[in-house]
Amino acid sequence: MQSALAMKVRSGVLTQASAELQRNRLLQDVADGALEVFKVTDRHFRVSGQLIARHSYSIRLRALDAIQLAVALDLADQRLSEYFVAADKVLAEVATLENLQVINPEV
Repeated sequence: MQSALAMKVRSGVLTQASAELQRNRLLQDVADGALEVFKVTDRHFRVSGQLIARHSYSIRLRALDAIQLAVALDLADQRLSEYFVAADKVLAEVATLENLQVINPEV
């Protein structure tokens, strides 16, 4: 999250103060139990490698995005998540190819 917010600051979309406010709100939501945090497992790392092997020749799928997607696929398989939210167009494209219901908040 910090990396995404920093990118928004560098590109002029957010001020640093606004980014810090958003980060603090996210951390508070986690502390309050409004958001649940899931551990990344060895299986997620294996699946992320499979995702990279499956998609990286035609789509620029970065390693951390593949890990995020592997966790999302696991949560969807467990019926713990209905939607995958991603503003990154490439990540959203791969998620769609992997049959996740994608919401892009920037569209």
